[in-house]
Amino acid sequence: MLQPLSLYSSELKGTRQIAGSLVSVRDTGQLSSNEVSRNRYFNSLSNQALVEGTAATPKLTPLASHYLDAVDAGADDSFWQGDSGDGVELNVVRQLVQRLTSGHKVSDSFKLAWFNAQNFFDNVPPSILMSVLSDRNQLLSLFRLNSNGWEIARYYRLTDVERAAFDAAFAKVLPTSDWSPSAPIEIAAAKYKDAAGSVQADVRFRISGFLNAYNHLRTELGSNLPRLDRQLVLRAGSTAGGGSGNITDIETATVAATRLPFPHQLIVTGCPGSGKSHYVDQLIESVGCAVFRTQFHPESSFFDFVGAYKPQPVYEPIDASLQFEEGDGSPSLRGRPLIDYRFVPGPLMQGLAHAISNPAENVVVVIEEINRGNAAAILGDMLQLLDRTSDGESRYHLAATPEVRAYFAGLGHSLDVIRLPANLYLWATMNSADQGVFPLDTAFRRRWSYVYKGYTEPCLYLSGQAKIVYAGQQYEWNAFRGALNHHLVELGIHEDKLIGPYFLTEQQLVEPASILEKLFLYLWDDVLRFRQDSLFIAKSFSLVSAVWAAGNGSPLKFQLPASIVTSEGTELAASVAQPATQASSEQGTVTGEP
Repeated sequence: MLQPLSLYSSELKGTRQIAGSLVSVRDTGQLSSNEVSRNRYFNSLSNQALVEGTAATPKLTPLASHYLDAVDAGADDSFWQGDSGDGVELNVVRQLVQRLTSGHKVSDSFKLAWFNAQNFFDNVPPSILMSVLSDRNQLLSLFRLNSNGWEIARYYRLTDVERAAFDAAFAKVLPTSDWSPSAPIEIAAAKYKDAAGSVQADVRFRISGFLNAYNHLRTELGSNLPRLDRQLVLRAGSTAGGGSGNITDIETATVAATRLPFPHQLIVTGCPGSGKSHYVDQLIESVGCAVFRTQFHPESSFFDFVGAYKPQPVYEPIDASLQFEEGDGSPSLRGRPLIDYRFVPGPLMQGLAHAISNPAENVVVVIEEINRGNAAAILGDMLQLLDRTSDGESRYHLAATPEVRAYFAGLGHSLDVIRLPANLYLWATMNSADQGVFPLDTAFRRRWSYVYKGYTEPCLYLSGQAKIVYAGQQYEWNAFRGALNHHLVELGIHEDKLIGPYFLTEQQLVEPASILEKLFLYLWDDVLRFRQDSLFIAKSFSLVSAVWAAGNGSPLKFQLPASIVTSEGTELAASVAQPATQASSEQGTVTGEP
Protein backbone atom coordinates (compact mmCIF):
# COMPACT_ATOMS: atom_id res chain seq x y z
CA MET A 1 0.00 0.00 0.00
CA LEU A 2 1.44 3.36 -1.05
CA GLN A 3 1.78 5.92 1.73
CA PRO A 4 -0.09 9.15 0.89
CA LEU A 5 1.83 12.39 0.43
CA SER A 6 -1.34 14.46 -0.06
CA LEU A 7 -5.10 14.56 0.46
CA TYR A 8 -5.63 13.19 -3.04
CA SER A 9 -8.47 10.79 -3.73
CA SER A 10 -9.31 9.07 -6.99
CA GLU A 11 -12.87 10.42 -6.77
CA LEU A 12 -11.90 14.10 -6.54
CA LYS A 13 -8.48 14.22 -8.12
CA GLY A 14 -7.74 17.94 -8.01
CA THR A 15 -8.66 21.17 -6.29
CA ARG A 16 -10.85 22.13 -9.26
CA GLN A 17 -13.00 19.00 -8.81
CA ILE A 18 -13.19 19.67 -5.06
CA ALA A 19 -14.41 23.20 -5.73
CA GLY A 20 -17.03 21.91 -8.18
CA SER A 21 -18.38 19.41 -5.63
CA LEU A 22 -18.63 22.10 -2.97
CA VAL A 23 -20.54 24.34 -5.40
CA SER A 24 -22.95 21.45 -6.00
CA VAL A 25 -23.57 21.09 -2.25
CA ARG A 26 -24.13 24.83 -1.89
CA ASP A 27 -26.44 25.16 -4.87
CA THR A 28 -28.34 21.84 -4.86
CA GLY A 29 -27.73 20.33 -1.43
CA GLN A 30 -26.41 17.15 -3.09
CA LEU A 31 -23.08 15.72 -4.18
CA SER A 32 -24.35 13.35 -6.85
CA SER A 33 -27.47 11.52 -7.93
CA ASN A 34 -25.47 8.27 -8.01
CA GLU A 35 -25.34 6.70 -4.55
CA VAL A 36 -21.87 5.14 -4.96
CA SER A 37 -20.34 8.37 -6.26
CA ARG A 38 -22.18 10.37 -3.61
CA ASN A 39 -20.69 8.28 -0.80
CA ARG A 40 -17.19 8.45 -2.23
CA TYR A 41 -17.32 12.22 -2.76
CA PHE A 42 -18.58 12.73 0.77
CA ASN A 43 -15.79 10.62 2.28
CA SER A 44 -13.16 12.53 0.36
CA LEU A 45 -14.53 15.96 1.32
CA SER A 46 -15.19 15.06 4.96
CA ASN A 47 -11.61 13.79 5.33
CA GLN A 48 -10.56 17.36 4.47
CA ALA A 49 -13.17 18.81 6.88
CA LEU A 50 -14.94 20.57 3.99
CA VAL A 51 -18.34 18.97 4.59
CA GLU A 52 -20.16 17.34 7.49
CA GLY A 53 -23.45 15.57 8.02
CA THR A 54 -24.13 12.56 5.78
CA ALA A 55 -23.57 11.66 2.15
CA ALA A 56 -27.30 12.11 1.49
CA THR A 57 -27.54 15.44 3.34
CA PRO A 58 -24.10 17.05 3.26
CA LYS A 59 -23.49 20.43 4.89
CA LEU A 60 -20.65 22.80 4.13
CA THR A 61 -18.14 23.64 6.87
CA PRO A 62 -16.45 27.05 7.27
CA LEU A 63 -13.34 25.63 5.57
CA ALA A 64 -15.31 25.22 2.34
CA SER A 65 -15.37 29.00 1.98
CA HIS A 66 -11.71 28.97 0.89
CA TYR A 67 -12.73 27.09 -2.24
CA LEU A 68 -16.08 28.80 -2.80
CA ASP A 69 -14.64 32.30 -2.51
CA ALA A 70 -12.16 31.45 -5.28
CA VAL A 71 -14.96 30.08 -7.47
CA ASP A 72 -17.05 33.19 -6.94
CA ALA A 73 -14.03 35.31 -7.87
CA GLY A 74 -13.89 33.61 -11.26
CA ALA A 75 -11.13 30.99 -10.74
CA ASP A 76 -10.48 29.01 -13.93
CA ASP A 77 -8.45 25.87 -14.75
CA SER A 78 -5.14 27.76 -14.80
CA PHE A 79 -5.95 29.09 -11.32
CA TRP A 80 -6.52 25.64 -9.85
CA GLN A 81 -3.44 24.04 -11.48
CA GLY A 82 -1.09 26.86 -10.48
CA ASP A 83 0.19 28.52 -7.34
CA SER A 84 -3.21 30.10 -6.67
CA GLY A 85 -4.83 26.69 -6.30
CA ASP A 86 -1.98 25.65 -3.99
CA GLY A 87 -2.71 28.78 -1.94
CA VAL A 88 -6.30 27.66 -1.40
CA GLU A 89 -5.09 24.26 -0.20
CA LEU A 90 -2.55 25.97 2.08
CA ASN A 91 -5.34 27.89 3.81
CA VAL A 92 -7.29 24.67 4.37
CA VAL A 93 -4.24 22.78 5.63
CA ARG A 94 -3.40 25.66 7.98
CA GLN A 95 -6.83 25.41 9.56
CA LEU A 96 -6.55 21.62 9.87
CA VAL A 97 -3.21 22.06 11.63
CA GLN A 98 -4.88 24.51 14.01
CA ARG A 99 -7.50 21.87 14.81
CA LEU A 100 -4.84 19.20 15.26
CA THR A 101 -2.79 21.21 17.75
CA SER A 102 -5.80 22.48 19.69
CA GLY A 103 -7.04 18.95 20.31
CA HIS A 104 -10.02 19.01 17.94
CA LYS A 105 -10.82 16.03 15.77
CA VAL A 106 -9.18 15.75 12.37
CA SER A 107 -9.42 12.79 10.04
CA ASP A 108 -6.92 9.95 10.05
CA SER A 109 -6.44 10.61 6.33
CA PHE A 110 -5.11 14.08 7.09
CA LYS A 111 -2.92 12.83 9.94
CA LEU A 112 -1.45 10.07 7.76
CA ALA A 113 -0.65 12.54 4.97
CA TRP A 114 0.88 14.93 7.52
CA PHE A 115 2.99 12.17 9.04
CA ASN A 116 4.31 11.10 5.64
CA ALA A 117 5.11 14.72 4.80
CA GLN A 118 7.20 14.76 7.99
CA ASN A 119 9.15 11.77 6.73
CA PHE A 120 9.61 13.44 3.35
CA PHE A 121 11.16 16.59 4.83
CA ASP A 122 13.19 14.60 7.35
CA ASN A 123 14.89 12.62 4.60
CA VAL A 124 15.21 14.73 1.47
CA PRO A 125 18.63 16.45 1.70
CA PRO A 126 18.20 20.21 2.32
CA SER A 127 20.59 21.01 -0.54
CA ILE A 128 18.16 19.61 -3.14
CA LEU A 129 14.85 20.06 -1.32
CA MET A 130 13.57 23.02 -3.35
CA SER A 131 14.46 21.43 -6.67
CA VAL A 132 12.59 18.25 -5.66
CA LEU A 133 9.54 20.24 -4.53
CA SER A 134 9.41 22.05 -7.85
CA ASP A 135 9.63 18.84 -9.91
CA ARG A 136 6.15 17.31 -9.92
CA ASN A 137 7.27 14.28 -11.91
CA GLN A 138 9.96 13.57 -9.31
CA LEU A 139 7.36 13.87 -6.55
CA LEU A 140 5.17 11.39 -8.41
CA SER A 141 8.09 8.95 -8.69
CA LEU A 142 8.82 9.22 -4.96
CA PHE A 143 5.17 8.56 -4.15
CA ARG A 144 5.10 5.50 -6.39
CA LEU A 145 7.97 3.82 -4.52
CA ASN A 146 6.92 4.82 -0.99
CA SER A 147 5.04 1.76 0.28
CA ASN A 148 5.96 1.75 3.96
CA GLY A 149 7.37 5.19 4.70
CA TRP A 150 11.05 4.22 4.67
CA GLU A 151 11.74 4.10 0.92
CA ILE A 152 12.30 7.84 0.53
CA ALA A 153 14.95 7.72 3.25
CA ARG A 154 16.67 4.80 1.54
CA TYR A 155 16.44 6.46 -1.86
CA TYR A 156 18.26 9.56 -0.67
CA ARG A 157 20.96 7.57 1.06
CA LEU A 158 22.12 6.64 -2.46
CA THR A 159 24.62 8.76 -4.34
CA ASP A 160 23.53 10.72 -7.41
CA VAL A 161 24.96 7.98 -9.63
CA GLU A 162 23.23 5.24 -7.64
CA ARG A 163 19.88 7.08 -7.76
CA ALA A 164 20.17 7.43 -11.53
CA ALA A 165 20.93 3.71 -11.82
CA PHE A 166 17.97 2.87 -9.58
CA ASP A 167 15.61 5.04 -11.63
CA ALA A 168 16.77 3.37 -14.84
CA ALA A 169 16.41 -0.12 -13.37
CA PHE A 170 12.96 0.61 -11.93
CA ALA A 171 11.78 1.89 -15.30
CA LYS A 172 12.64 -1.50 -16.83
CA VAL A 173 10.63 -3.53 -14.30
CA LEU A 174 7.43 -4.95 -15.75
CA PRO A 175 4.13 -5.23 -13.83
CA THR A 176 2.88 -8.71 -12.93
CA SER A 177 0.34 -8.50 -15.76
CA ASP A 178 3.23 -8.76 -18.23
CA TRP A 179 5.25 -11.57 -16.62
CA SER A 180 5.30 -14.11 -13.78
CA PRO A 181 8.14 -13.29 -11.38
CA SER A 182 9.37 -16.10 -9.12
CA ALA A 183 12.35 -14.87 -7.11
CA PRO A 184 11.45 -12.76 -4.01
CA ILE A 185 13.32 -9.70 -5.30
CA GLU A 186 11.52 -9.97 -8.65
CA ILE A 187 8.15 -10.29 -6.93
CA ALA A 188 8.86 -7.28 -4.71
CA ALA A 189 9.95 -5.13 -7.67
CA ALA A 190 6.92 -6.15 -9.72
CA LYS A 191 4.56 -5.38 -6.82
CA TYR A 192 6.04 -1.90 -6.61
CA LYS A 193 5.45 -1.46 -10.33
CA ASP A 194 1.86 -2.72 -9.93
CA ALA A 195 1.26 -0.09 -7.25
CA ALA A 196 2.90 2.59 -9.38
CA GLY A 197 0.71 1.68 -12.34
CA SER A 198 -2.44 2.08 -10.27
CA VAL A 199 -1.65 5.73 -9.52
CA GLN A 200 -2.90 8.33 -11.96
CA ALA A 201 -0.49 11.07 -12.95
CA ASP A 202 -2.91 13.78 -11.74
CA VAL A 203 -1.87 12.99 -8.17
CA ARG A 204 1.36 14.92 -8.75
CA PHE A 205 -0.54 18.22 -8.54
CA ARG A 206 -2.04 17.33 -5.14
CA ILE A 207 1.30 16.06 -3.83
CA SER A 208 2.98 19.26 -4.93
CA GLY A 209 0.28 21.39 -3.32
CA PHE A 210 0.28 19.51 -0.01
CA LEU A 211 4.06 19.32 0.37
CA ASN A 212 4.45 22.98 -0.51
CA ALA A 213 1.79 23.78 2.09
CA TYR A 214 3.75 21.76 4.65
CA ASN A 215 6.95 23.56 3.64
CA HIS A 216 5.25 26.95 3.99
CA LEU A 217 4.02 26.04 7.48
CA ARG A 218 7.49 24.78 8.41
CA THR A 219 8.76 28.31 7.88
CA GLU A 220 5.69 29.94 9.38
CA LEU A 221 5.60 27.90 12.59
CA GLY A 222 9.25 26.98 13.08
CA SER A 223 9.71 24.84 16.19
CA ASN A 224 5.94 24.97 16.82
CA LEU A 225 5.22 22.84 13.77
CA PRO A 226 3.16 19.87 15.06
CA ARG A 227 4.64 16.41 14.68
CA LEU A 228 2.96 13.01 14.88
CA ASP A 229 4.35 9.67 15.95
CA ARG A 230 3.84 6.46 13.97
CA GLN A 231 0.53 5.89 15.76
CA LEU A 232 -0.60 9.30 14.36
CA VAL A 233 -0.69 10.76 17.86
CA LEU A 234 0.45 14.33 18.43
CA ARG A 235 3.87 14.29 20.04
CA ALA A 236 3.99 15.61 23.58
CA GLY A 237 5.03 19.27 23.60
CA SER A 238 4.20 19.77 19.91
CA THR A 239 2.29 23.03 19.54
CA ALA A 240 0.88 25.40 17.02
CA GLY A 241 1.27 29.16 17.01
CA GLY A 242 4.02 31.68 16.63
CA GLY A 243 3.48 32.25 12.92
CA SER A 244 1.15 34.52 11.07
CA GLY A 245 -1.38 34.70 13.85
CA ASN A 246 -3.82 32.44 12.01
CA ILE A 247 -3.11 29.57 14.39
CA THR A 248 -3.97 29.63 18.06
CA ASP A 249 -1.13 29.42 20.57
CA ILE A 250 -1.29 26.38 22.80
CA GLU A 251 0.71 26.61 26.02
CA THR A 252 2.59 23.49 26.97
CA ALA A 253 4.81 23.01 29.96
CA THR A 254 7.42 20.31 29.80
CA VAL A 255 8.70 19.39 33.25
CA ALA A 256 12.35 18.39 33.19
CA ALA A 257 13.43 15.29 35.08
CA THR A 258 14.99 15.83 38.48
CA ARG A 259 18.72 15.36 38.14
CA LEU A 260 19.98 12.19 39.83
CA PRO A 261 22.64 12.47 42.56
CA PHE A 262 24.87 10.10 40.56
CA PRO A 263 27.26 10.59 37.62
CA HIS A 264 25.90 10.52 34.08
CA GLN A 265 28.57 7.98 33.10
CA LEU A 266 29.45 5.52 35.85
CA ILE A 267 31.51 2.33 35.84
CA VAL A 268 31.25 0.05 38.86
CA THR A 269 34.33 -2.14 39.07
CA GLY A 270 35.66 -4.70 41.51
CA CYS A 271 36.54 -8.33 42.04
CA PRO A 272 34.20 -11.20 41.10
CA GLY A 273 31.17 -11.40 43.36
CA SER A 274 31.64 -7.95 44.86
CA GLY A 275 28.04 -6.96 44.07
CA LYS A 276 28.64 -4.66 41.11
CA SER A 277 25.40 -5.42 39.29
CA HIS A 278 23.50 -5.44 42.58
CA TYR A 279 24.91 -2.00 43.38
CA VAL A 280 23.71 -0.62 40.03
CA ASP A 281 20.28 -2.19 40.57
CA GLN A 282 20.10 -0.55 44.00
CA LEU A 283 20.87 2.85 42.49
CA ILE A 284 18.13 2.37 39.91
CA GLU A 285 15.65 1.17 42.53
CA SER A 286 16.44 4.12 44.79
CA VAL A 287 15.57 6.72 42.15
CA GLY A 288 13.09 4.93 39.90
CA CYS A 289 13.76 5.30 36.19
CA ALA A 290 13.42 3.58 32.84
CA VAL A 291 16.13 1.00 32.15
CA PHE A 292 17.59 -0.40 28.92
CA ARG A 293 20.06 -3.26 29.48
CA THR A 294 22.76 -4.83 27.37
CA GLN A 295 25.97 -6.79 27.86
CA PHE A 296 29.10 -6.30 25.81
CA HIS A 297 30.93 -9.33 24.43
CA PRO A 298 33.77 -9.84 21.92
CA GLU A 299 31.34 -9.83 18.98
CA SER A 300 29.50 -6.66 20.06
CA SER A 301 29.68 -3.83 17.54
CA PHE A 302 28.64 -0.22 17.04
CA PHE A 303 25.67 -1.45 15.02
CA ASP A 304 24.46 -3.66 17.89
CA PHE A 305 24.71 -0.88 20.49
CA VAL A 306 23.56 2.09 18.40
CA GLY A 307 21.51 0.55 15.58
CA ALA A 308 21.63 -0.54 11.95
CA TYR A 309 19.54 -1.65 9.02
CA LYS A 310 18.71 -5.33 9.47
CA PRO A 311 16.60 -7.82 7.54
CA GLN A 312 13.02 -8.04 8.74
CA PRO A 313 10.46 -10.59 7.50
CA VAL A 314 7.28 -9.30 5.92
CA TYR A 315 4.44 -11.49 4.75
CA GLU A 316 2.42 -11.06 1.59
CA PRO A 317 -1.21 -12.20 1.77
CA ILE A 318 -1.83 -15.24 -0.37
CA ASP A 319 -4.74 -17.06 -1.89
CA ALA A 320 -6.41 -19.30 0.68
CA SER A 321 -6.02 -22.22 -1.72
CA LEU A 322 -2.23 -21.94 -1.44
CA GLN A 323 -0.86 -23.32 1.78
CA PHE A 324 2.64 -22.66 3.11
CA GLU A 325 4.15 -24.63 5.96
CA GLU A 326 6.30 -23.61 8.91
CA GLY A 327 9.64 -25.29 9.53
CA ASP A 328 7.97 -27.85 11.80
CA GLY A 329 5.47 -28.81 9.11
CA SER A 330 2.51 -27.00 10.65
CA PRO A 331 0.32 -24.82 8.39
CA SER A 332 1.53 -21.24 8.08
CA LEU A 333 -0.95 -18.46 8.72
CA ARG A 334 1.46 -15.66 7.86
CA GLY A 335 1.41 -15.65 4.05
CA ARG A 336 4.28 -15.60 1.59
CA PRO A 337 7.52 -14.59 3.36
CA LEU A 338 9.57 -11.74 1.91
CA ILE A 339 12.57 -9.91 3.32
CA ASP A 340 12.58 -6.17 3.98
CA TYR A 341 15.34 -4.07 5.56
CA ARG A 342 14.54 -1.70 8.38
CA PHE A 343 16.48 0.33 10.91
CA VAL A 344 16.66 -1.59 14.19
CA PRO A 345 17.72 0.64 17.10
CA GLY A 346 20.23 -0.65 19.65
CA PRO A 347 20.01 -0.07 23.42
CA LEU A 348 21.66 3.36 23.22
CA MET A 349 19.27 4.62 20.56
CA GLN A 350 16.30 3.08 22.38
CA GLY A 351 17.34 4.83 25.59
CA LEU A 352 17.89 8.13 23.76
CA ALA A 353 14.48 7.91 22.10
CA HIS A 354 12.79 7.19 25.43
CA ALA A 355 14.63 10.07 27.11
CA ILE A 356 13.63 12.53 24.39
CA SER A 357 10.02 11.33 24.35
CA ASN A 358 9.78 11.46 28.16
CA PRO A 359 11.77 14.52 29.31
CA ALA A 360 10.32 14.29 32.82
CA GLU A 361 11.67 10.75 33.31
CA ASN A 362 15.26 9.69 33.92
CA VAL A 363 16.57 6.88 31.71
CA VAL A 364 19.52 4.57 32.38
CA VAL A 365 21.29 2.43 29.79
CA VAL A 366 22.99 -0.36 31.77
CA ILE A 367 26.03 -2.03 30.18
CA GLU A 368 27.11 -5.21 31.93
CA GLU A 369 30.75 -6.30 31.46
CA ILE A 370 31.63 -3.22 29.45
CA ASN A 371 35.23 -4.36 28.89
CA ARG A 372 34.31 -7.77 27.46
CA GLY A 373 33.81 -5.98 24.16
CA ASN A 374 35.98 -3.38 22.47
CA ALA A 375 34.15 -0.50 24.16
CA ALA A 376 35.87 2.28 22.19
CA ALA A 377 34.92 0.63 18.89
CA ILE A 378 31.39 -0.17 20.05
CA LEU A 379 30.67 3.44 20.98
CA GLY A 380 32.52 4.77 17.93
CA ASP A 381 31.96 8.48 17.35
CA MET A 382 29.27 8.44 20.06
CA LEU A 383 32.17 8.64 22.53
CA GLN A 384 32.41 12.41 22.16
CA LEU A 385 28.78 12.71 23.28
CA LEU A 386 29.90 11.57 26.73
CA ASP A 387 31.47 14.99 27.36
CA ARG A 388 28.71 16.72 29.32
CA THR A 389 28.03 20.33 30.25
CA SER A 390 27.24 21.41 33.80
CA ASP A 391 23.57 20.94 32.90
CA GLY A 392 24.16 17.30 32.00
CA GLU A 393 23.69 17.56 28.23
CA SER A 394 26.30 16.56 25.66
CA ARG A 395 28.78 19.37 25.10
CA TYR A 396 29.20 18.36 21.46
CA HIS A 397 26.84 16.91 18.89
CA LEU A 398 26.88 14.57 15.92
CA ALA A 399 24.95 14.92 12.69
CA ALA A 400 22.09 12.41 12.62
CA THR A 401 22.33 9.92 9.77
CA PRO A 402 19.32 9.58 7.44
CA GLU A 403 18.25 6.30 9.04
CA VAL A 404 18.44 7.82 12.54
CA ARG A 405 16.47 10.87 11.39
CA ALA A 406 13.85 8.57 9.88
CA TYR A 407 13.68 6.47 13.07
CA PHE A 408 13.10 9.51 15.26
CA ALA A 409 10.69 11.00 12.74
CA GLY A 410 8.64 7.83 13.14
CA LEU A 411 8.50 8.60 16.86
CA GLY A 412 7.42 12.17 16.20
CA HIS A 413 10.76 13.95 16.64
CA SER A 414 12.71 16.08 14.20
CA LEU A 415 16.32 15.17 14.94
CA ASP A 416 19.03 16.72 12.79
CA VAL A 417 21.81 16.33 15.38
CA ILE A 418 22.36 13.86 18.20
CA ARG A 419 23.03 14.98 21.76
CA LEU A 420 22.59 13.03 24.96
CA PRO A 421 19.98 14.84 27.08
CA ALA A 422 20.47 15.47 30.77
CA ASN A 423 17.95 12.76 31.70
CA LEU A 424 19.95 9.98 29.96
CA TYR A 425 22.54 8.07 32.02
CA LEU A 426 25.00 5.31 31.11
CA TRP A 427 25.99 2.98 33.96
CA ALA A 428 28.27 -0.02 33.49
CA THR A 429 30.01 -2.83 35.36
CA MET A 430 33.39 -4.43 34.74
CA ASN A 431 36.21 -6.48 36.23
CA SER A 432 39.56 -5.70 34.63
CA ALA A 433 41.13 -8.91 35.97
CA ASP A 434 38.84 -11.22 34.00
CA GLN A 435 40.38 -13.23 31.20
CA GLY A 436 39.74 -12.17 27.61
CA VAL A 437 38.79 -8.56 28.35
CA PHE A 438 39.67 -5.49 26.30
CA PRO A 439 41.66 -2.62 27.84
CA LEU A 440 39.99 0.77 28.16
CA ASP A 441 42.15 3.58 26.80
CA THR A 442 42.70 6.89 28.56
CA ALA A 443 40.36 8.86 26.29
CA PHE A 444 37.58 6.43 27.10
CA ARG A 445 38.30 6.21 30.84
CA ARG A 446 38.38 9.95 31.49
CA ARG A 447 34.78 10.32 30.41
CA TRP A 448 33.54 8.03 33.18
CA SER A 449 33.29 8.15 36.96
CA TYR A 450 34.15 5.05 38.96
CA VAL A 451 32.97 3.20 42.04
CA TYR A 452 35.16 0.37 43.31
CA LYS A 453 33.48 -2.53 45.10
CA GLY A 454 36.23 -4.19 47.10
CA TYR A 455 36.67 -7.69 48.45
CA THR A 456 36.61 -6.38 52.03
CA GLU A 457 32.94 -5.41 51.90
CA PRO A 458 30.74 -7.64 54.08
CA CYS A 459 28.26 -10.11 52.70
CA LEU A 460 24.73 -9.00 53.51
CA TYR A 461 23.00 -12.35 53.17
CA LEU A 462 20.40 -13.02 55.86
CA SER A 463 21.79 -14.12 59.20
CA GLY A 464 22.23 -17.88 59.33
CA GLN A 465 22.41 -18.24 55.55
CA ALA A 466 25.98 -17.03 55.02
CA LYS A 467 27.87 -20.08 56.30
CA ILE A 468 30.16 -22.60 54.64
CA VAL A 469 31.30 -26.07 55.68
CA TYR A 470 34.99 -26.78 55.13
CA ALA A 471 36.83 -29.85 56.43
CA GLY A 472 33.85 -30.83 58.56
CA GLN A 473 33.74 -27.45 60.30
CA GLN A 474 31.22 -24.67 59.76
CA TYR A 475 32.43 -21.12 59.26
CA GLU A 476 30.86 -17.75 58.67
CA TRP A 477 31.27 -17.08 54.95
CA ASN A 478 32.76 -13.63 55.60
CA ALA A 479 35.35 -15.09 57.97
CA PHE A 480 36.27 -17.98 55.66
CA ARG A 481 36.49 -15.67 52.66
CA GLY A 482 38.56 -13.15 54.63
CA ALA A 483 41.11 -15.79 55.63
CA LEU A 484 41.30 -17.09 52.06
CA ASN A 485 41.74 -13.60 50.59
CA HIS A 486 44.42 -12.78 53.17
CA HIS A 487 46.35 -15.86 52.07
CA LEU A 488 45.97 -14.89 48.40
CA VAL A 489 47.23 -11.38 49.11
CA GLU A 490 50.29 -12.85 50.76
CA LEU A 491 50.84 -14.84 47.57
CA GLY A 492 50.86 -11.56 45.62
CA ILE A 493 47.48 -11.98 43.92
CA HIS A 494 45.93 -8.74 42.58
CA GLU A 495 42.83 -7.69 44.49
CA ASP A 496 40.69 -7.73 41.33
CA LYS A 497 41.03 -11.53 41.41
CA LEU A 498 40.09 -11.99 45.06
CA ILE A 499 36.81 -13.45 46.28
CA GLY A 500 33.94 -10.99 46.63
CA PRO A 501 31.17 -11.31 49.22
CA TYR A 502 28.61 -12.58 46.70
CA PHE A 503 30.89 -14.90 44.73
CA LEU A 504 28.70 -17.79 45.93
CA THR A 505 24.95 -17.50 46.29
CA GLU A 506 23.17 -18.51 49.46
CA GLN A 507 22.12 -21.77 47.80
CA GLN A 508 25.64 -22.50 46.52
CA LEU A 509 27.15 -22.02 50.00
CA VAL A 510 25.35 -25.14 51.23
CA GLU A 511 26.16 -27.22 48.15
CA PRO A 512 29.64 -28.84 48.30
CA ALA A 513 29.53 -29.48 44.54
CA SER A 514 28.96 -25.77 43.84
CA ILE A 515 31.84 -24.80 46.12
CA LEU A 516 34.11 -27.20 44.26
CA GLU A 517 32.98 -26.30 40.75
CA LYS A 518 32.73 -22.55 41.22
CA LEU A 519 35.07 -21.44 44.01
CA PHE A 520 37.88 -24.00 43.82
CA LEU A 521 37.81 -24.22 40.02
CA TYR A 522 38.04 -20.41 39.79
CA LEU A 523 41.05 -20.44 42.10
CA TRP A 524 42.65 -23.26 40.11
CA ASP A 525 42.00 -22.00 36.56
CA ASP A 526 41.95 -18.21 36.90
CA VAL A 527 43.65 -17.01 40.05
CA LEU A 528 46.53 -19.48 40.21
CA ARG A 529 46.66 -20.77 36.65
CA PHE A 530 50.42 -21.49 36.67
CA ARG A 531 51.04 -21.78 40.40
CA GLN A 532 48.30 -23.98 41.79
CA ASP A 533 50.71 -25.68 44.18
CA SER A 534 51.00 -22.44 46.16
CA LEU A 535 47.46 -23.00 47.47
CA PHE A 536 46.32 -26.53 46.58
CA ILE A 537 47.75 -29.68 48.12
CA ALA A 538 46.90 -31.73 45.01
CA LYS A 539 48.66 -31.64 41.66
CA SER A 540 45.51 -31.91 39.51
CA PHE A 541 41.97 -30.70 39.87
CA SER A 542 40.70 -34.28 39.77
CA LEU A 543 42.67 -34.88 42.95
CA VAL A 544 41.30 -31.65 44.43
CA SER A 545 37.82 -33.07 43.84
CA ALA A 546 38.78 -36.34 45.51
CA VAL A 547 40.24 -34.55 48.52
CA TRP A 548 37.18 -32.34 48.85
CA ALA A 549 34.98 -35.46 49.20
CA ALA A 550 31.55 -33.81 49.46
CA GLY A 551 32.79 -31.03 51.72
CA ASN A 552 34.61 -32.96 54.43
CA GLY A 553 38.13 -32.61 53.04
CA SER A 554 40.53 -29.66 53.13
CA PRO A 555 42.24 -29.32 49.73
CA LEU A 556 43.75 -25.88 50.40
CA LYS A 557 47.16 -25.13 51.94
CA PHE A 558 46.09 -22.58 54.49
CA GLN A 559 45.11 -22.70 58.13
CA LEU A 560 41.77 -21.38 59.32
CA PRO A 561 41.88 -19.90 62.84
CA ALA A 562 39.89 -21.92 65.34
CA SER A 563 38.32 -18.68 66.56
CA ILE A 564 36.23 -18.32 63.39
CA VAL A 565 34.53 -21.72 63.73
CA THR A 566 30.84 -21.15 64.53
CA SER A 567 29.17 -22.71 67.55
CA GLU A 568 27.14 -24.78 65.13
CA GLY A 569 30.44 -25.81 63.57
CA THR A 570 31.69 -27.24 66.88
CA GLU A 571 28.58 -29.38 67.17
CA LEU A 572 28.94 -30.38 63.54
CA ALA A 573 32.53 -31.47 64.11
CA ALA A 574 31.47 -33.64 66.99
CA SER A 575 28.82 -35.39 64.96
CA VAL A 576 30.81 -35.85 61.79
CA ALA A 577 33.85 -38.09 61.90
CA GLN A 578 36.33 -36.13 59.83
CA PRO A 579 37.89 -38.61 57.39
CA ALA A 580 41.53 -38.77 56.51
CA THR A 581 41.10 -37.68 52.90
CA GLN A 582 43.59 -39.38 50.71
CA ALA A 583 44.08 -39.59 47.00
CA SER A 584 46.69 -41.31 44.93
CA SER A 585 48.61 -39.81 42.08
CA GLU A 586 51.65 -40.69 40.11
CA GLN A 587 53.62 -38.70 42.67
CA GLY A 588 52.25 -40.66 45.60
CA THR A 589 49.57 -40.13 48.24
CA VAL A 590 48.22 -36.68 49.07
CA THR A 591 46.63 -36.15 52.48
CA GLY A 592 44.41 -33.19 53.25
CA GLU A 593 45.57 -31.03 56.10
CA PRO A 594 43.26 -30.77 59.13
